[in-house]
Amino acid sequence: MKKISKIIFIFLSLSLVSISSAFAIEELVLNTEAKFHPTYENRFSFLIGVNPSVTKAGDVTNFAFSYGKKLEDYWFSSSLVLTNGVFNKISTNNPSATGLTSDQLFATKSTLTTFGVGLGRESRYAQTLIPISDIYEYMSADITYNLFKESVSAKSFSGPGMLAKISLYKKFSEYFSAGTQFTYNLAVVKRAQDNELESSSVRSLTISYLTVGFDFCFFL
Repeated sequence: MKKISKIIFIFLSLSLVSISSAFAIEELVLNTEAKFHPTYENRFSFLIGVNPSVTKAGDVTNFAFSYGKKLEDYWFSSSLVLTNGVFNKISTNNPSATGLTSDQLFATKSTLTTFGVGLGRESRYAQTLIPISDIYEYMSADITYNLFKESVSAKSFSGPGMLAKISLYKKFSEYFSAGTQFTYNLAVVKRAQDNELESSSVRSLTISYLTVGFDFCFFL
């Protein structure tokens, strides 16, 4: 866990520096004000994420789109996340649910579609720590509904979950920001009953993964 945290910290720092230098060289003006007030009330976010392990980044990939509506100091947001991942990286096999052994599922890829609604908030605390002008952070939590398709057995699972996101952005204009986002998805999904005697635990899987990626936000 410490190794992953170190990799995430290095990746985050390099991402912000590279984005900042790629767009413009600006005079550094730190703003220690905690609240961040964007001018526009509609927020559109596009994310491409990967597994945080450098050597196994392709084991879990996702694309996320979210729309946010400004509500005073918070954003009401809705999200769609499409995930493709190696089964043993996003779940632990339950043989009674999948009908397969762990060896049969090893290194196979499955798909997860996540729909979410929740609240997010922007702030500028990072400017007290990182010497880059016009940076801010965004944190959100969504309640989700998930559709999981296991590719080998072709069985479908569905169920509720939660989605947590934390991002660090560089603001380039009133219309556009870009930065790095960490996404944690957790869900418990179930397949349909094969018979009336099957309990919930017999047909359930727990989905859990973390991705890190680039997020592009547009304000209108």
